[in-house]
Amino acid sequence: MKYISYLIFFAFIAALLFFLKNALEPKQEPVHITGSQMCNECHGLKNIGDQMTPWKNSKHSGAYTVLFSTKAIDFNKANGLASPDKEEKCLKCHTTEYRFKGTPKGEFFNITEGVGCEGCHGAGSEYSSAEIMKEESSFIRSGGVKGDEKTCLACHSTKGNKEKTLNYDACPFQLEDFDYKSAFEKIKHPLSIEFKK
Repeated sequence: MKYISYLIFFAFIAALLFFLKNALEPKQEPVHITGSQMCNECHGLKNIGDQMTPWKNSKHSGAYTVLFSTKAIDFNKANGLASPDKEEKCLKCHTTEYRFKGTPKGEFFNITEGVGCEGCHGAGSEYSSAEIMKEESSFIRSGGVKGDEKTCLACHSTKGNKEKTLNYDACPFQLEDFDYKSAFEKIKHPLSIEFKK
């Protein structure tokens, strides 16, 4: 009987320790796409350079809505593809969501943002806090991507698709050759020096 009491006591202690460990140990949430609306909270501020305005004025922010154009719909029909807003060949470059297919989305993410901030800078849930964003090394260590030529070439082809066909992995609507340097000049959105201090 004495041994049974010891056994029950140790079982109780083991169960208590197991529950305490699980209750006190923080759960690791998977990295997720936060959405450009979250980025706008800080990056829409003038005192740090308003990085959102160049994005809003770019074709990136309208990349999803262009999929509903008559031109896109007619092209997909003529080539036996699904509607552009359902066709993965289109969505992989016209949305952040499909660029990171399989990555969970936060409550503020909306596919209609097109190619949002995270389309070029990586899913933001780990790096989006103001404290991390103050230092580039922290940003990168936390999964942030600076965005470079390789990032752009994931969607933009160096050779334009002058034939407007699906004969290689280039958008049939990208007629001109893609030049990274001139394209970067159009989309660049540096942080102001004030913020970096």
